[in-house]
Amino acid sequence: MRQCIFVFGTRAQLVKIAPVLQLAAAGGIKHTVWFTGQHEESIDDLVNDFELRSTFELPANRKERSSISRLLVWLPSTVYACYRYVKGVQVWTGKRPLVVVHGDTLSTWLGAVAGHWGGGDVVHLESGLSSGKWNDPFPEELLRRLTFRKARFAICPNDAAADLMGRYRGCVVVNTKENTLLDCVRFATRERSRVVAGAQDYFVVSIHRFQNIYKRDALVRIVDEICAAAKYGAVHFILHPPTEIRLKKYGMYTALAETPGVKVRPRMPYTEFLALLGGARAVFTDGGSNQEELSYLGVPTVLFRDRSERPDGLGKNIVLRNDIDESMQEFIETGHVDDLRVPSRIDDSVEPSRVTVEALRKWAS
Repeated sequence: MRQCIFVFGTRAQLVKIAPVLQLAAAGGIKHTVWFTGQHEESIDDLVNDFELRSTFELPANRKERSSISRLLVWLPSTVYACYRYVKGVQVWTGKRPLVVVHGDTLSTWLGAVAGHWGGGDVVHLESGLSSGKWNDPFPEELLRRLTFRKARFAICPNDAAADLMGRYRGCVVVNTKENTLLDCVRFATRERSRVVAGAQDYFVVSIHRFQNIYKRDALVRIVDEICAAAKYGAVHFILHPPTEIRLKKYGMYTALAETPGVKVRPRMPYTEFLALLGGARAVFTDGGSNQEELSYLGVPTVLFRDRSERPDGLGKNIVLRNDIDESMQEFIETGHVDDLRVPSRIDDSVEPSRVTVEALRKWAS
């Protein structure tokens, strides 16, 4: 059997891969996890939360790559280190390893490049998602498209994604019908039954996209609308490290933190965060993973993006900010935000992680 090497670099990626790792370990699939260290935050709490038994290869030096210059320094050395690891496995086992990458981060692309150069076959999880515009969102859409070209196997979360990857010659496609994140939400729901306890009188904010935080005017507009929402309930502003840096650089952090009703909070354990989302009156975010999680939970969501590569929740409980023809204050005050709430989908019958592991077992044999 060929060895599987999971390559990822962010906490969000580990969350989505976690149920796959659980099933891979339980099913005896030989695998390791190679962590790129794209962020300095520890993943120990996630490993413990999800009770993961996989072997992790962690970098000796972890620093927050929250600026473009730091990323440019980190990228080439990490590609080379990953290449050496993949090549070593290929030489040691005498077989082409399956190099499993996920999503649309820099770690996704570097894992695909290193895996290809190192003699592995690249498996892309959450493959085939596309906004239809190469530079929006940037750089995620570009990284996705570059990874598509390296993928020997594509595991896609919906029909449209599977159709897109089917156009790539020689690429083997599996359609899981949903993202593995659905299984993460199910797991967190079992761990914290209050996740779906119903709407409370508070809002949650999670903003971190390059296009929002690296443009001062865009970030100012978002913060102004968040502060307006605080008039109607407490606002839990979850602070991503790059977002904190930009807020301070633009001189906005203190004003935000001192706004009545706004609670600036550090990132928290996944099950705790999901419980916070599940009980919110509404969520304001620009995250693709958040979009999927909230589509499963049915919580009203405003997505601060011009377009999304994911169909999850759009036209139901999730709306793009540009599609709202009124101020955020009016949207909340009139109750239009509450009209978005829909029933939870966590009890749907699909099992995306199980389908993923069955495909990996087949390809590794």
